[in-house]
Amino acid sequence: MVRFRRVISMKSPYLLTRSNGSRLTTLRGALALDGFALVKLLGQGRFGCSYLISREDQDYVAKIFHPNDVKRRKRKLNWEIKFLRTIDHSAIPKLIQVIDRDGCFGLVMQKMPGQTLEDWLACDYAFGKSEIAIIFFQLIAVMDYLADLGISHRDIKADNILWTGDQLSLIDFGSARKMLSFDTHFNPDFWGIGDVFMRLALSCEEITASFNNGGIEQFDLTEEELLVIKRLLHIEKPYPNFRVLRAAVKQHWT
Repeated sequence: MVRFRRVISMKSPYLLTRSNGSRLTTLRGALALDGFALVKLLGQGRFGCSYLISREDQDYVAKIFHPNDVKRRKRKLNWEIKFLRTIDHSAIPKLIQVIDRDGCFGLVMQKMPGQTLEDWLACDYAFGKSEIAIIFFQLIAVMDYLADLGISHRDIKADNILWTGDQLSLIDFGSARKMLSFDTHFNPDFWGIGDVFMRLALSCEEITASFNNGGIEQFDLTEEELLVIKRLLHIEKPYPNFRVLRAAVKQHWT
């Protein structure tokens, strides 16, 4: 078996070399075999890198995993692939192709519009309360859809949510798991949604006008609006499922 090691440089962050030095191959070449052209590096994470790629004037995102992690995380990667092939929702990227050749393993995904909420916050963008409510409702609607499929995303955070200004997309299903039963003792998806709300709320002058580095009680929200957030963060009794949560948000936040 030929092993690979990852070599990252400023000039070529996607270079892969065989550890015995007998042959040089690049991600660019591996993608070219399927007609894709590598455009640029989008980001790097613990388990791999994301790249913007194109084919026939259409842009895609390639999620390429570090070779040393593929074998160790193969079962989890297979779960991610299975979930993405099951999901059919306009707010979730479609899986276009799995690449598995010559030491290169990754997923080619539909490129979704917008920037991550983390990017918006990093630019000091101030979200309005009505905009937060739209994000809130769209995200919960997506999570309700996933719950119907028995899928728990388990990594809801600002980095994994794209926003165009009126349209939301949810990405990165690397931590997703099959939901055998709905856990109301501690539901990571509820908590993640609540945490995203807190991040956005702290950028909103309309919500933080009376905020003085205190607790959530200082937010300028109605009792009903505040209760929704408390139940998401498990400060109060959590909702029994996303359907009930969705109804509560529709009633009190929209």
